[in-house]
Amino acid sequence: MELTNRALVAVLVADHVGLIAHVDAPLAQALGWCAHELVGRPLATIIPPHLQDAHHLGFSRFLTTHQPMVLERRLTLSVATRAGTELSAEHVITAIRIETGWLFAAAIRMQDSHAG
Repeated sequence: MELTNRALVAVLVADHVGLIAHVDAPLAQALGWCAHELVGRPLATIIPPHLQDAHHLGFSRFLTTHQPMVLERRLTLSVATRAGTELSAEHVITAIRIETGWLFAAAIRMQDSHAG
């Protein structure tokens, strides 16, 4: 399923071990999932295989150093669908420290593949 509403910005939240804690239903649906199916799964579920090593390295680096490299920046990255295809999406990721560790929230805007 392809999301073509360029105005939609959805939120995904992950915890300090990289598990999805919340995902807005329209984003989950665009990726071929129901929101409740993604909660508790690793972020790698929606990260294309060719980007997973970079994600794990950056995630580990931040948890070790607390020095952000990509937080609060507009990033265009691919996301993986349940069917194994990739969709382009703009991400702005932020982190907040809580008692139990870190929470990471991404505002994600799916790119319209029909835009010219």
